[in-house]
Amino acid sequence: MIVAPIEDRTLQSIVRRAALPEEDVFHVLDEVQRAVRFGHPRLLVCRPEDQRDFRDGLPTEVVDLPILGIGESALRSWEAAWEVQGLALRRVDDSALRLRALMEQAARESSWVEAIYSDLTQVVSRGLPPEFRGFSRRILEFPIRYASLKGVGEAFGLSAGALKARFRRRGLPSPSKYLRWFRLLAAARVLSDPRETILSAAFRLGFASDGNFCRWVRATSGMTPSELRDWNGRLLLLVRMAEECLPDGALERWESFGGLFLRQVA
Repeated sequence: MIVAPIEDRTLQSIVRRAALPEEDVFHVLDEVQRAVRFGHPRLLVCRPEDQRDFRDGLPTEVVDLPILGIGESALRSWEAAWEVQGLALRRVDDSALRLRALMEQAARESSWVEAIYSDLTQVVSRGLPPEFRGFSRRILEFPIRYASLKGVGEAFGLSAGALKARFRRRGLPSPSKYLRWFRLLAAARVLSDPRETILSAAFRLGFASDGNFCRWVRATSGMTPSELRDWNGRLLLLVRMAEECLPDGALERWESFGGLFLRQVA
């Protein structure tokens, strides 16, 4: 997830093109603040003159969030470079390629989401389709935003019913089941921080109480929140998720979604 509280429409378009097609990009300040507080962004992009203000305003738990400042001078230099020897036919795509290189250098070196994908790849003995990553990454990185199937469907321009029908036609488990398990993996990530209590973890994931959260974890996984705190518990959770949600041939059927869960940029 990329948070980019910038108002310039051209730069917004460049940031969206530079981001991964499977990840959310937020520009509206309220959404950015909520993502920083409750989610797991990998990078904040802003104007250079705003870097200090955003750094000072970060919550203590995300004070290490990398910040990349991009200003008018950078845009002008990219435009000049494009006119001389462009990396792409369109200027906006050329600038996006240049920004992507800077973003990859500035973003967090180790992504816990990528670690999950790496472990899951070993569990299922094959690579994960982009469609699977596009559906799952948004939930993993911002679980409180995607607490319901309605919220997930809206991200892809679908109603909850239409989303269910897409999965049903492909013989896949219900998207509600995937949603629960991805939110569980996000919960395990929160609980891996010893500073987080069961109550604070419940709050970050959108539960009204720690009791509701504990019952939900046990009902879905058969485990307790405390068991999710260590590496062995999180690995067991991942194995159980694969057993529940990825039967033989499931990932091949995910490929038939044809980019539905990837961000499209005009």
